[in-house]
Amino acid sequence: MSEERRGYRYDRVLIESDRILSPQFHDAVVFLSGAQLELLRNMTQYLSRLDTYVSEYNQDYYLTPDASDYDAILAIVADLEETIMGNPNTIFGFAELLDEPRLVGSSGAGDVTIWFPTVPEGELWRVEAMHGRNETSVNTRIRLDAVTPAGTTTLHEQDNPAIDEQVVYNGIVTLEVGSACRLTFYGCTLADVLRGGIRGYKMVLPD
Repeated sequence: MSEERRGYRYDRVLIESDRILSPQFHDAVVFLSGAQLELLRNMTQYLSRLDTYVSEYNQDYYLTPDASDYDAILAIVADLEETIMGNPNTIFGFAELLDEPRLVGSSGAGDVTIWFPTVPEGELWRVEAMHGRNETSVNTRIRLDAVTPAGTTTLHEQDNPAIDEQVVYNGIVTLEVGSACRLTFYGCTLADVLRGGIRGYKMVLPD
């Protein structure tokens, strides 16, 4: 199919085919409300029509794309339809820093657990570092865990760390609602000084 002539109509929105086949914008992440999604889904009907696209403007008529360009545009439209009809991705982003230091100035004897805050409704936390140390004595073990509704994951553990030695996990842990990190010191002596913390950032989930 070669380019076809079409007459102008006042009630038709025209899109230049070159701007679709050679886009002038970078990819972008957007969040649509339910109403906006409904509008966009219905508008894709017009995006599949040959009359919508212009390859060349003339005074009294315009030319549509040829078959090859039109097929390429239809593939792009089909990809858009698939995205907006059921995209499983959750869009979120940085909301604020996550920085939670902890200090136990005088521990009891035995095993001592420090809990960090639980992820609240409407948020997702990305923990990128976790650490713990005993400033005054040697523990038999220090363990760093992530506790989620699905179970507990040990991120890092170290046997017999030296006095004031930092036990560190550097990685990425995504915590969903109801999840939390914990730090366990095994074999503390009375009045140990224990320190720990988690760092990362918080994300707010769309409604």
